[in-house]
Amino acid sequence: MVSFDAPADIVARELLGKILVRVHEGKQLHAKIVETEAYFDEKDPASRACQGGDLRKTMLMEPGVILVYGVHNNWLLNFVVDKSGIAGAVLIRAVEPLNFFGNGKGPGLVCRCLAIDKKLHQKKVGEQLFVTVNTQRSEPFIVERSARIGVRTDLLTPMRFYIKGNKWVSKTKVVKS
Repeated sequence: MVSFDAPADIVARELLGKILVRVHEGKQLHAKIVETEAYFDEKDPASRACQGGDLRKTMLMEPGVILVYGVHNNWLLNFVVDKSGIAGAVLIRAVEPLNFFGNGKGPGLVCRCLAIDKKLHQKKVGEQLFVTVNTQRSEPFIVERSARIGVRTDLLTPMRFYIKGNKWVSKTKVVKS
């Protein structure tokens, strides 16, 4: 298992290389997490915690709660992190499918290929969706970081983390606008 009881940037890095398991229609879909983004409290200009409402409320819940919300007709998967009452979440930006065919090169595609939708919102990580360590021999990797993608106003410290050279990373070159 993975501990979600830490600040978002720490959890975002630690999730890289872990296996995201989705149990759906009696099957286990396994995908390696290859790209994440960290989001914090209302002081983070790109955080959903700034907007109030359900997303802020969910980000304040206990660590390990699943946060699913829609952007541009796509569901996005996040995990609530840090301590209860402190807003924090990690967005799963890209996964490498391991035991199925699919495209996980982007947060909306992650949810499509793993059959993740709003029904998992505010559920605890557990039977239907969980993260585990890679039990197969995995190659060491280098963690790269960059600015978060699609964010107009960002933090000074880059909060996007990805496995260098992995072909499933959503974007390898990020151009500042």
